[in-house]
Amino acid sequence: MTGVPDGAPVAVLAGRYRLIELIGTGGMGAVWRARDELLGRDVALKQVRLDPAEVDPVLAREWTLREARIVAALHHPNIVSIFDVVVEQGVPWLVLEFLPSRSLGGVLAERGTLPPLEVAAIGADVAGALAAAHAAGIVHRDVKPDNVLLSRPSAAGPVVKLTDFGIAHTAAAPALTATHVVTGTPAYFAPETARGEGTDPRTDVYSLGATLYAAVEGRPPFGTEPGNVLALLGRIGLGGAPRPGRAGPLTDLLVQLTADDPDRRPSAEQARVALRRVADGASAAVAAPLAGTVPGDRDRAGKRGRLLGVAAAVVAVLAVAAGVLTGVVGTRADGAAPAGPAAGPPTSTAPDGAVIGDVTTADPCSLVDPGPLHAFGAASFLRDEARFAACAVSIARPDGTTATYSLTFQTQAETEDLWLGLRQEEAGYTVVSFEPADGYCDELVELPDRNVLRLAAQPQRGWTGTQDMCAIVGAARATALARLEGSGVGTRPPLTDGGPLAGIPACGLLTPADLVAVIPDVTQPQARFADWGCDWASTSGDSTVELVYYRSLPLSAYLGTRADFAGRPGLVHPAEGACWIPFVQRSYSVEGSERLETVQLTYSGPGPQAELCRAATALATAAAGRLPPPG
Repeated sequence: MTGVPDGAPVAVLAGRYRLIELIGTGGMGAVWRARDELLGRDVALKQVRLDPAEVDPVLAREWTLREARIVAALHHPNIVSIFDVVVEQGVPWLVLEFLPSRSLGGVLAERGTLPPLEVAAIGADVAGALAAAHAAGIVHRDVKPDNVLLSRPSAAGPVVKLTDFGIAHTAAAPALTATHVVTGTPAYFAPETARGEGTDPRTDVYSLGATLYAAVEGRPPFGTEPGNVLALLGRIGLGGAPRPGRAGPLTDLLVQLTADDPDRRPSAEQARVALRRVADGASAAVAAPLAGTVPGDRDRAGKRGRLLGVAAAVVAVLAVAAGVLTGVVGTRADGAAPAGPAAGPPTSTAPDGAVIGDVTTADPCSLVDPGPLHAFGAASFLRDEARFAACAVSIARPDGTTATYSLTFQTQAETEDLWLGLRQEEAGYTVVSFEPADGYCDELVELPDRNVLRLAAQPQRGWTGTQDMCAIVGAARATALARLEGSGVGTRPPLTDGGPLAGIPACGLLTPADLVAVIPDVTQPQARFADWGCDWASTSGDSTVELVYYRSLPLSAYLGTRADFAGRPGLVHPAEGACWIPFVQRSYSVEGSERLETVQLTYSGPGPQAELCRAATALATAAAGRLPPPG
């Protein structure tokens, strides 16, 4: 082959890339299939083609190099990889991974629509790519069917790749604009983008929703109207995307993805989890309550099943703890609960919806009252025995069986199952409920400041009956909503008054080097409420690391093998698919009884338990070594 393909500016680039055929145009350039004659493989060559009357050659080159830098910073199985940048006759070209594929736009042009479960599977992969980009500080800005590539189907379904980062924005690079150039595809714009208010990760999520909407409905939410872009932008800018009529189990999730209010949309990672559940056949996950989870530190929707083994161990731990606790808290002779922490009237006010305010002093126990829970047994606060961001209550029946209720402050970003349950309005708040499972029942209450309350109940020490757990949550929810509507979220002394741990961001306890040694493709950290916890995961989602701050009973109350972590005592407790390690930061006293401030690390992933615990031990030792001396 020696000739120049039709329309190609050259036959061979850089002495090695021989152009074969034009395979697509879009964004800011044309894409050619080419042969790398040095390595003997096919590649994709992208040539930037901007009208010189609108954008000068210098800007064109900068745009190409910008895309190269952006894509080179991303390493994700659902993002097209970049191999090289070459310059031919003063024009830069990108050398990209070649995927024998068709765009989703081309498939829709031929088939019209796709089944909802197939669309959910495609969407989950695209959402995963966006989550990786957003974690790196990159906004794609042109998510649409034409930029989603689908390989030839296999037994596992098509390989899905997100491409064309030509107009992406990253905080690490200066903005590039060109006079009269409209960047992006208007039909997939978010309302705020159509109004000229800019782009951020939330606008990418809307465009993802519009893309999936088009795949099931045959058109984006507001149509296309190529002959009148201004009219189209005007309609989109007003908002109010029509509810999809053919999306089946995807319906509610598409409504959330295309919400007018950017703050009401899930993150890309939350969307990935929700879409994957639908794709896996959990059709009730969105349109009806989801199966709940056993209590895990994260309550991460994608790990609901994987944490069963860890939670079973935690149940056993709490059963021991409940026996110890009866001598510490107990109940009064008249059956009433003793005074719990911050049980008095909250000190803040809550006009137009309560907010948490100062996260360092907001008191979760101000939204909890053991009184109504006496209908289920003798209820009492579990003093200093919960996550830093939580309040817990023990409920004991005369037959010796017990249950635990907890209220935990979370952020929307860490609450990945926020978009998976049945959403209802109550007392001016959105309440998200899930189908109970394994005796565990939980609900979420969204607050206007993008924080979330998780209300959860779990049986222990022989208590059976999921219905009881949901009744406990229902009674506790009534109390929480009444207090939110009344005085709002109360305050407590800063936890740093007792020790330094509460002032140390959890995400800083592990470095990228620590994590890469265990999870080579680790994602960026996700901080929890008040920085009192942190989460990392592999890009494939099969391995996770959780780090959470707790107040707890002495180590003797828990199951596990004693170990030392950088001079701090702790435990190692293996479970199916995970290893749990608590280690001590400081010891203190509550009414003459010992309590601990602990850091609890859980590593979940594939492989033998011994390997999981070796990795968890290395991580826990690294984290412990970065804490101040025990106090």
